[in-house]
Amino acid sequence: MPPRTARSRRPRPAAPARVRDADAGSLFAAPLRHRTLEELAYEHIRTALVQGKLAPGQRIVASAVARAAGISRIPVLQALRRLESEGFVRINPHRDVVVSGLSREEFRERFLLMAALEALCLREADGKIAPATLQQLRALQAEIGAARRAGDTARAVSADGRFHRMLWEVSGLRQVVQVLQNVWDRGEYYRVIMHARRGSFAAESLAEHEEILRALEAGDTARAARAVERHRLRAMERLAETT
Repeated sequence: MPPRTARSRRPRPAAPARVRDADAGSLFAAPLRHRTLEELAYEHIRTALVQGKLAPGQRIVASAVARAAGISRIPVLQALRRLESEGFVRINPHRDVVVSGLSREEFRERFLLMAALEALCLREADGKIAPATLQQLRALQAEIGAARRAGDTARAVSADGRFHRMLWEVSGLRQVVQVLQNVWDRGEYYRVIMHARRGSFAAESLAEHEEILRALEAGDTARAARAVERHRLRAMERLAETT
């Protein structure tokens, strides 16, 4: 008989390499509590800027803000640097912080940008606008009208912001919405002043909203896009006339 050959053996699969845990300590340059304080300072200062409590040209003293908040100057300074990157404040070489103002050229550029991006959002929203969204837009339009009749300009401006934010969000373009929100917030102070000087929330704005809504309710997003573009450019003209 021929000699028996050794049975061939299949090589065993190599054991998977052990995954090392990440060094959590290397992910953060500082404890999270410092970041949280910066976020809080940022949110509070930004809200004050948007609401017009801090006017263009007004000086912000970091040490005074820190004392009022009961925190150190470091998170306040970090928050102010972030606000500077967004265009809300200007930090001078000697760390003098001033609320940014806008020239007529900057106003025009920002309104042209908003007109283009808002129209883009509505064109992108074709087929995405649910009946519930239209109902919410109608409710906000009614709230603006009620606030206008009551002479509550701040409430009308707030509802106007929610109305436009909803128009942006139906597009699903998250980065565009973020850009629009930042530009919108930079102009909040001026919009409040403009409406207040006109005696109340502008009746023209309500009428222009109505054009946008009727186009959307008819399912014509292209017409709605043209309407929102006209609305933004007319708002630019109203703001130039009253500020």
